[in-house]
Amino acid sequence: MSNPIRMCIVCRGRFLQAQLIRLQYKDSVLQCYQGTGRSFYLCPSCKETPKASDSIAKICKLDKKYKETIKFALKEIFLYG
Repeated sequence: MSNPIRMCIVCRGRFLQAQLIRLQYKDSVLQCYQGTGRSFYLCPSCKETPKASDSIAKICKLDKKYKETIKFALKEIFLYG
């Protein structure tokens, strides 16, 4: 079976699913995908762009005042996995 194509929420680029980072916003926490619930994808080149926190806030239906919190959560996710 072939690897499905998924879209990065920041740059809207289409990539093989294995090349993307899958995240979810669950119980008011941004985290790596846990296996259930809605999720979204980021490409490796977009994970540190300023636009990433805007896109995540929009997809998670959060106010933009949470941008700094999102940036911090992204750094933790990519630092500790």
